Amino acid sequence: MKKSILITITIAVIGSNLFAGYPVTDATAIANSKTQHTATIAKWVDNIAQLKSQLEEVKRLNAIQDEVRKWAGDPAQAAKALVMDTLKVDDLTRVYGETRDAITKSTDDIAALKREDGGIFRAPDMRDIYGNAIKVDASLYKRFSVLQARQDNARTVTDETRKRERSLQEDIAKTTESLRTATTDAEVQKLNAKLNALNGQLPQVEAARRREVDEVVLQQVANDAQQEVERIAAIERQAQNDYLANKETTKFMRSFFTPKKPAK
Repeated sequence: MKKSILITITIAVIGSNLFAGYPVTDATAIANSKTQHTATIAKWVDNIAQLKSQLEEVKRLNAIQDEVRKWAGDPAQAAKALVMDTLKVDDLTRVYGETRDAITKSTDDIAALKREDGGIFRAPDMRDIYGNAIKVDASLYKRFSVLQARQDNARTVTDETRKRERSLQEDIAKTTESLRTATTDAEVQKLNAKLNALNGQLPQVEAARRREVDEVVLQQVANDAQQEVERIAAIERQAQNDYLANKETTKFMRSFFTPKKPAK
């Protein structure tokens, strides 16, 4: 009997020592673990929802791009088509006034002598004391006629470019208003391209006006330079003529004082 009791006690002690190192899992620990897993799964679900939303946005943007591509076609050709649709060939290749060569070739040499320009200038009086017309060297007045023709051309260019500038500004205002009320992305793209094309034309129009004014200034500079060259050349010519005249005069005067050899 004593032996049986001792075996039972020994088994109990060994069993208590054997399971003493294992943690005790209770209901609170299980509940906390479930809560953590639930929170982790909720984050996964939220992340998946965000990714799905991003994918839907990408699909939507791709659809818009497909629509734009269908409307525009090849990007290079689309740009040309937008500009041509907005400004046409005549607008892009417009020439204001006359060209430099046309002015130079068609200008009348002595037109400067007849120029009054609406009373601003007075035509020179080209008659002698007897009332007869003086025959002039037309080539001397060519450059002045060209300058005046350039001035007239500059006025024409200024008037034409100002009209074009006003027209562009009106188109820009209308396009901007249409852009505010645009409902589709394709329409916005088209109006933006049109607006850029119109804005790009404004500096070109202004540049055309400035180029023509520069031509007038350059012609005036050329005229002034040519007059200075002719003035210096006239001084040189006069000096040479004076030298030759003095030489001949001296030779002539000496002939009076040189004794003549007696005739044999």
